[in-house]
Amino acid sequence: MNFVETRRAQELRDRAVELAIAGRDSEASAVFAEATTATRSILQMSSRAIALCELATAFHRANRHEEAKALFAEIPQIAQSLWPASSQENVLSELVGALAQAGEFVEAASVAASLKGEGERVKALRSLATALTQAGKFEEAANVIRSITKGSERVRGFLELAVALESCDRPDQASAMFTEATSAARSLKFLSVYSLLEVVKTLEQVNRPKEADAVLTETKAIAYSLGDEVDRENSLNHLAKALTQLGRFSDAVEAARSMRYPSWPEKALSEIVAAQARSGQLSEATALAYSIRVDGYRGEALNHVGAALKLANRDAEASAILAEAEATLKAAWKARAEALADEFD
Repeated sequence: MNFVETRRAQELRDRAVELAIAGRDSEASAVFAEATTATRSILQMSSRAIALCELATAFHRANRHEEAKALFAEIPQIAQSLWPASSQENVLSELVGALAQAGEFVEAASVAASLKGEGERVKALRSLATALTQAGKFEEAANVIRSITKGSERVRGFLELAVALESCDRPDQASAMFTEATSAARSLKFLSVYSLLEVVKTLEQVNRPKEADAVLTETKAIAYSLGDEVDRENSLNHLAKALTQLGRFSDAVEAARSMRYPSWPEKALSEIVAAQARSGQLSEATALAYSIRVDGYRGEALNHVGAALKLANRDAEASAILAEAEATLKAAWKARAEALADEFD
């Protein structure tokens, strides 16, 4: 029932904003009144408080700022009545995001500072930083990001800000934010591989290939040098996936073949084959597919190659490879069934 009430409130406030933007003020007022009634009828208090945050945002979007402010002032009182404390913090975190989107940055920062749980505080500060970035308040956004205690989220905040600065033709400031993002990612020990790869992807997106190459070189060195087996295998697996997505297939193959856990290299290689085939590198994909030692993954890889050949209207080659893929997969399934039978024998 709570879902139905919440969905109804959402539909009404969206409609009210549409009417307000279209200049149909009297109709908008009527629908806002319905939306307010529907929101206040939500039984679960925490859901009601979050819906009131969203309603206040809707009022702001419709240039009904006094009504928005009245709701913003009411929400902290509702939050204080909630139990457990995590529910209070969740609502207040949502309030920070709503206040920030309404341009009430000082109030948003004040509420964020009152949050005790790291998770909700980080979420609130990220929302505030995003809103400041969108408003062009770049230095204020950077300062908020620097106060985020969770390293991976601090990296994402800097990257978001760097992209915004790049799009505003402020390359030097963007470079500074990329540097801060890289430094924050580097400090995350074995988790640095994951965040550094986010930096690489973002640098690629904004057409900074030399910087992307430099960060990637560092990332690969970290992944290969990790001493803990679990950390190393997981990092190499993530590295292979990221390199595949970036189209850096040679590097991806190197990372895949460096993994030691059973079947992990073969699975990664099969995914690389699929990406190569989609990108039209059919000869390379075919050769790589045949190099995979595990039947099941080799069969999957050959299927990807066959499908790509068929799309390229190379039907004879496609038919031969698809037939081989089917036979290989059947052999793999049979071997798996026999192994399971032996386990239960």
